[in-house]
Amino acid sequence: MSSIFVSAESLVKDRVLNQPDSTLSSTSKGFDPEQDAAAAIEMAADLLRESRALQTPQERRQQSELDRMIGHDADKATLVEMTDQAFRTHTPARVADQMTHLLDLQGIPRFFSPVEQAMLKGFQSFGEYLPGVAVPLVKEKMRRETANVILPAEPDLLTPHLASRQRHGVAMNVNLLGEALLGDDETRKRMQSFYELLRMPEVRCISVKLTTLYSQVSPLAREHTIRMVADRLERLYRNANHMDDGSKAKDKFVYLDMEEYSDLYLTADVLRETLERDDLESVQAGIALQAYVPDSCLVMRDLIEWSTKRVAGGGAPLTIRLVKGANLEMERVHASVGGWPLAPYTNKHDTDANFKRMLWELITAAADGNIRVGVASHNLFDVALAMIWTQRSGASDSVQFEMLEGMANHQRRALTERDAAMLLYAPACTKSDFLHAITYLIRRLDENTGAENFLRHAYRLQPDTPDFELLAGRFKDALMDCKTVSVQPRRTQNRYQTPVQPPAAEHWTKFVNEPDTDWSLPHNSKWAQETLDRWKPLCDEQATRVTPVLVGLPDVDSLDGDDRVSAEWFTTDDVSRPGVVTCRYKKATSPAVESAVKASSESIWAADLSVDERFAILRSVAQLARERRGDWIGSMVAGAGKTVAEADPEVSEAIDFLEFYPLTMKAWDECDGIRCEPRGVVAVITPWNFPLAIACGGIAAAIAAGNPVVVKPSMQTLLPAWLMCQAFWDAGVPRDALQFVICDDEVAEEWLVKNPIVDTVILTGGTSTAKRMLDVRPDLHLLAETGGKNVTVVTAMADRDLAIKHVLHSAFGHSGQKCSATSLLLLENEVFDDPEFREILADAVRSLPVGSAWDLHTRVTPLVDPPTDKLRRGLQELEGGESWLVMSEHVDGNPTLYRPGVKWDVQPGSFTHTTELFGPVMGVMRFGRLEEAIEIVRSTGYGLTSGLESLDDREIKLWRESIPAGNLYINRPTTGAIVLRQPFGGVGLSAYGPGIKAGGPNYVLALSRVTHVSDWQPPTDEVEASHDQLDRMRDWIERGRYSDEMLGDAQKFRIERAITSQEIANATDFALEHDTYQLVGQDNIRRYRSVDGMTIRIEKGDDIADAIVAISAAVCVGTQFTLSLSPELDRSKSAMLETTADWLPGLIDPIEESVEQVIERIEGGGVSRMRTLTPAKESIRRACGRNFITVIDEPVVDHGRIECLRYLNEQSISHDYHRYGNLGRRSAALSKPAEE
Repeated sequence: MSSIFVSAESLVKDRVLNQPDSTLSSTSKGFDPEQDAAAAIEMAADLLRESRALQTPQERRQQSELDRMIGHDADKATLVEMTDQAFRTHTPARVADQMTHLLDLQGIPRFFSPVEQAMLKGFQSFGEYLPGVAVPLVKEKMRRETANVILPAEPDLLTPHLASRQRHGVAMNVNLLGEALLGDDETRKRMQSFYELLRMPEVRCISVKLTTLYSQVSPLAREHTIRMVADRLERLYRNANHMDDGSKAKDKFVYLDMEEYSDLYLTADVLRETLERDDLESVQAGIALQAYVPDSCLVMRDLIEWSTKRVAGGGAPLTIRLVKGANLEMERVHASVGGWPLAPYTNKHDTDANFKRMLWELITAAADGNIRVGVASHNLFDVALAMIWTQRSGASDSVQFEMLEGMANHQRRALTERDAAMLLYAPACTKSDFLHAITYLIRRLDENTGAENFLRHAYRLQPDTPDFELLAGRFKDALMDCKTVSVQPRRTQNRYQTPVQPPAAEHWTKFVNEPDTDWSLPHNSKWAQETLDRWKPLCDEQATRVTPVLVGLPDVDSLDGDDRVSAEWFTTDDVSRPGVVTCRYKKATSPAVESAVKASSESIWAADLSVDERFAILRSVAQLARERRGDWIGSMVAGAGKTVAEADPEVSEAIDFLEFYPLTMKAWDECDGIRCEPRGVVAVITPWNFPLAIACGGIAAAIAAGNPVVVKPSMQTLLPAWLMCQAFWDAGVPRDALQFVICDDEVAEEWLVKNPIVDTVILTGGTSTAKRMLDVRPDLHLLAETGGKNVTVVTAMADRDLAIKHVLHSAFGHSGQKCSATSLLLLENEVFDDPEFREILADAVRSLPVGSAWDLHTRVTPLVDPPTDKLRRGLQELEGGESWLVMSEHVDGNPTLYRPGVKWDVQPGSFTHTTELFGPVMGVMRFGRLEEAIEIVRSTGYGLTSGLESLDDREIKLWRESIPAGNLYINRPTTGAIVLRQPFGGVGLSAYGPGIKAGGPNYVLALSRVTHVSDWQPPTDEVEASHDQLDRMRDWIERGRYSDEMLGDAQKFRIERAITSQEIANATDFALEHDTYQLVGQDNIRRYRSVDGMTIRIEKGDDIADAIVAISAAVCVGTQFTLSLSPELDRSKSAMLETTADWLPGLIDPIEESVEQVIERIEGGGVSRMRTLTPAKESIRRACGRNFITVIDEPVVDHGRIECLRYLNEQSISHDYHRYGNLGRRSAALSKPAEE
């Protein structure tokens, strides 16, 4: 086993053995919490008095501002917005507009001084008129206001400040600000900046993060990441200790910083791996550990043990900087979105207790000469405690105190006057890189204004006051508990262990998604590598043999000579290893498939089970999926060329489908007023790009609704689909209820599409495939998720680095082989013309690791097949005006491996603009106004996913209300939809069916025959539901001149019942936006949108009550429609229906038209969905099929929750609204810690 895993494995072993929390007791000689607390509180009081005497007038002014801010959370939110947004755009007029908008909307923050408030009022009134003058003044003012906490990185400005601090006996730790870097060129530039800093005589110490040394840091690819980062960190250590005369500098020091929990174990392993290299034993180096993460104590103990051995071998002791942690808000977001426990402690008391525990153990080790300690805190109680313990143990030479530059400087001066060794953490950035400071500023603002944070009180705190006594009491309580606070990790997921099945949700609204694998835990990444090592040899002669699983067909070992399957064994190759066979399979013959479908039609297994019994079976499948996660991942790597990072969420999605769909079926089964019955045979025809989850979802939904299933997977990716079906059979699903068909496309078309025995086809595939199905069988009940030409729009108000990060994931995940992948990037002119944006984007794309799916660090894998003609054209050819920002290149040695490409300046209407390419190439277009970008999106004809990157709430509102797509993503990637969070499905050329989404609560309805019961009455006291348009419908029914003639009492009763039900459904569901999960930092909205181009067709013989219920349902949800009346209708009926337009002008457009005229309107683009009350005429169906228009001819249902759906499209909106974890105006809602 490689040495880089030794420390991680030891930590895993510690967890398994449940390392005791009482380690402190073995080193607690002289530890008296009562006495130490009293002494520390007394010293803290003295330090407070001394610091107040040293406070300057400027610091008192800052104190006053902070006090005012603390009293007004809204003002703090406004400051965050101003800081975050004022520097995004480079156009003064746009800055002025945004600032004025914020001030108009939120008001001028009250913590500003009267002079500053007057300046902002002036800007609010006149800034837009003279933006070229006003904006630079405001920006410069904001920079000056932050200059006390963020130093200028320009050498001529930085050097004097550092020299001044050194003259006052204060050392500085310089940290060049900047979040995770996206490309290798960027990291090389940052490395060069580090070298230049270390050459400056005034710079003695710098801090770096893993993500500033290497752009592709991955906790999953641990071994690769550790090697890459260690190589660069070694260079940094050697340069830090280099002198031009060949000697070694003894006074240069490099700290490894840490921000997120995901970096914890990785950072510790990188540090050890680097320092164990030749000739680095004397290097003085350090690492930061965060006490708010319990795991940090385990890592600290491991590092102390390691440093002790290093010192015993003649090496320099390691320095550990102990901090409490300032990234809690972002950790809350990660935990909530990931479905994991919150990694830090859930309360400040435990954090404080762990800080003291770690502090004691560190000072004890320092006293033994094995470690050096940096006590990083502004809490004077903790500082005093550290001073007492340090002095008592004689470790003064090995302990220094660390504070933040510009934060409570008067307290720092009080410490230095007591001769305490002091190091100031000094963030720095150049004027041109001031954007990099925003993250730091927001994080510090969150930390320093936290309700229990010492700095919140520090400026006005005095001894012998209630506030002092409150803080002193909290300090003592934490110290008393420091022996007993748990240091066991709160994240305990372990893929080596047999997973425990969670309890079933009571209702689908209580459904909890299956968490993906937590790669920040070292044992899980080790598990992933072992999974690959186990699966990689299963090839060639050891390749898995897969055969059709049909009723009456023997198992694979008995198939030789059976004429129902091919005599020949076919093969599929590993896309990452050309010529290596991973699957051998036989095809079913046409008679065998015909027989299989007939057997399915005779299966009553699922229909005879109760809904609860189906639920139990599907939950058993879900549990098998959990247990077989590793094999399912391995099969997708081997059989579909997916990376582990892409395959793992697909397993989670499959589990979600299995648990969720039966819950929704149960809810519909229990819904008063309707009856749900199985439809019949469902054919699930699945794609190669999501071979497991999509197939599993289709099967699970069909079985939940009581239908038998025939699944026909793509022959390119048979292996994962076959393994997935095995779980169904193993859980008790009989073969006649689920048959696995391997056959040629012609056979599938004949027996799974054209065959009237098959009721429903669930298709995930190309739009052309769906059109072909409708052509060969016009009356097919088809549920199709088809293609997409998906666009991400980036405005001048975007966080541009974050936008690039999201676009990389969206465009090139699985090599762009996703129907949801971003294929077009639309940039506002300012962003398009920004050379820095171009350079960062190009660098980030070029830096994506390209290679084999068997390598954990690979991001871009080979294509499943050689490029199609369309994709080849996209990868290799340029249209007029286009150029390559990054040229796509074929990688020698694999016919399907390509480096990703980016086409610049794609023109409207061009091939790249309008064509779905399905590969690792993205086009970039420019736009002037957001409305123009929306029209560019609309002109593609597709409507699957779309993304927006903008911090302007006005742009977000305009875009989300205008964009024609089924799944909208704001300030996040456009791929990775999760069951119920973001039900998936599109509009336009991206979908065929009734507008209900996979992974949503209504999907199983499309697999059921739904009728209303005759003796049902909606509960009128359920909700206050009033509806003006429906009231007009009632008036029309009661007062219309044809009503008494055409409608009897029974029909009127039925219609009133339906209208009442529709009112209730609209008020409780369709008119609302639903966010089931209420995640921290991310909205996930489900809502309903009216269908444009709706037609309701009334034919001769259609029931008048059915017609009125259908019309009222469309009216209820606000869908404008054409009421198409057959000339063959009875004249009185036709006249009556025409009068609806008089009562509801603008909603209903009645026209009398023949079938030929209907078809003409369809062909002319005047129809987007057709509702008929009885089976549609074949000619109309054929015309709709040619134009990819859904026809709904299910029976009219009086229940509003059913009939209203016919006239709506579901839409999902996922919006990352947090900023680096800061929740802005919603932070007050976070009144309790994240859920366990």
